[in-house]
Amino acid sequence: MENEFVSRIHTTDLETDLYQLLGKTTLEKHISDFENVDWKADYKKEFNSMDFNMPDLEVLSKNDSKYLSVSIAPNTEDTFQYVIGLGAHLETGDPNNPNRKVKLYMTESENPEIPKKFFGLFFNQDFDQVSSELQQLYLMDEIEDVYKNKK
Repeated sequence: MENEFVSRIHTTDLETDLYQLLGKTTLEKHISDFENVDWKADYKKEFNSMDFNMPDLEVLSKNDSKYLSVSIAPNTEDTFQYVIGLGAHLETGDPNNPNRKVKLYMTESENPEIPKKFFGLFFNQDFDQVSSELQQLYLMDEIEDVYKNKK
């Protein structure tokens, strides 16, 4: 059985924790979706407004109940960094309220090739390598994550 990947995005114009479902995806489409976000401009807008409603792009591996997310956070005084999240998505019977936990790792870099590398590993279902590579980064936090999609 072929694995199904589903993606969704949080943009700065959406309420906090609310996502737009993008539907089934492939590595190529996910990279394109990633490249269509103006991460730097969104970071500057949110940082300057002190709202910190940063964009977030996520892909869920339906067969494995794992998900990978990329967002941004402050790095230095005038730069941002990508934040990579690896989580577990367990269905609870309520499709709008699964049990989700995610570990967030700081990349300390604006280099877009870093998230793309993780996308490639994730879409190849090389979850051990994703974990191994993430453990080389700084663990920012482990949190329970919400799952709310825009209707």
